Amino acid sequence: MSGPGPLRVPLGSIAAGVVALPAEAASYVVRVHRLREGDRFVVFDPELGIEADATLEAIGKRSAEARIEAPRPAALRPGRRVTWIQAVGKGDKMDAVVRDATELGATRIIPAISARSVARPGEDRAQRWRRIAVEAARQCGRGDAPRVDAPMSLAAALADARAAEGGALGMCLDPYAETPLGARLAALTPGMEAAFVVGPEGGLTPEELGVCAALGFERVRLGALTLRTETVCAAALGALIAVSDARAG
Repeated sequence: MSGPGPLRVPLGSIAAGVVALPAEAASYVVRVHRLREGDRFVVFDPELGIEADATLEAIGKRSAEARIEAPRPAALRPGRRVTWIQAVGKGDKMDAVVRDATELGATRIIPAISARSVARPGEDRAQRWRRIAVEAARQCGRGDAPRVDAPMSLAAALADARAAEGGALGMCLDPYAETPLGARLAALTPGMEAAFVVGPEGGLTPEELGVCAALGFERVRLGALTLRTETVCAAALGALIAVSDARAG
């Protein structure tokens, strides 16, 4: 849940000075939130993880200018790198996964096509998911947004994640696994990277589970119940946050 605070507006290429806001940002500030000249807000670059205080300087019929102060590193960013590999499900389930993963600290989201994936999304869906990630970051107060990859095969996603996240603690969520998620999370050290993989509605095939194991993604379970594929993200990343916070405290 996001707490009270100044209006946050995603904006690329943040630099100090008076700038004309892009049309979408200007409309968001002036027409959606009805800010007036002299009102203050915060702009943030979701790719670079920087932010800056801003003051609305001038409002035109279809434009707005703001004075941007000196950029600074964003105050709220995830404390560890977390990759979430999600086998794409039916309908808009991936939308919910992207929102949850962003709010719960994932730094990279990889939509994967597995053997039992019914949907075969294209790059246009990836653009939508990137917009959803930025909006979720704005709402929860994050100063950055996770990288959202274009859809790729599950094998490619697994190989890419392990190559990019060398040394990460890998976990494959499987309701039939013997190892509880909590036991696997016990191996996490401060700042250690984590990577998760979740199958679609029908789960991963035995062959895919074998590939996961070969690449270091140990099978773990989330309790005794079988969760929906779009529910697993919130449960698993919530558990990760609880473990990380307990150790930090």
